[in-house]
Amino acid sequence: MPAYFPKSAAKNLEGSAPLTEIVRPHELSTDEILSFDGVVIDVRKNFEYGGGHIPNSINIGLGGQFASWAGTLIPIGTQIAIVAQTQEQIDEAVMRLARVGHETVSGSILIGNYTGEKKMIEQVSVELVAGLTQTEKYLQFVDVRRPGEYDAGHATRTWNAPLDKLANLVDKLDPATPVYVICQGGYRSSIGTSIFENAGFRTVFNVTGGTVAWFEAGLETEATATACASSK
Repeated sequence: MPAYFPKSAAKNLEGSAPLTEIVRPHELSTDEILSFDGVVIDVRKNFEYGGGHIPNSINIGLGGQFASWAGTLIPIGTQIAIVAQTQEQIDEAVMRLARVGHETVSGSILIGNYTGEKKMIEQVSVELVAGLTQTEKYLQFVDVRRPGEYDAGHATRTWNAPLDKLANLVDKLDPATPVYVICQGGYRSSIGTSIFENAGFRTVFNVTGGTVAWFEAGLETEATATACASSK
């Protein structure tokens, strides 16, 4: 089970209520969100999440395939709390989660009402990481796209760890060494950075613009999968 899942994850739901009966989640305090026994989903954009987020939350932004990734990564029945910028975002997240069977959103908090310590994920450019591929002997550079996407072309020196399998692959990397995460455009990689952070990695970076930006910048690429993320 992924590191960010609580040990007390609830049993699968036995039935689905009509969407009109979905109850608005309870507004949580800072102390309550920090002690929440479940998965805390931050639905803001990747750069907003990176700029400051609640510890142990995972970033699944509303702007991408939100419900699909929530359904893939979080077992049905798990207690969920939502972190958002606005109440409208919370309402949208609750509705979209219900459509894929997640009817256990029990709490929420607006990031503006959160008064505790925040964590950050630095957003770095493809040019910066390309430079590191030329100078760093030990580089943990992870591409979280699907294998077919990766094999068709990827940034040099990346290791493919598909997002839906990432939580079971993080132990292949060194949590004390910085890890750079890339995807196609920056959405899935932000989810990936939050998985790494929750798994105890000390320094995690999200590569902005993703592989699209890497190709557009004319940086070095490969068309076959590499054997490993770093030489040990």
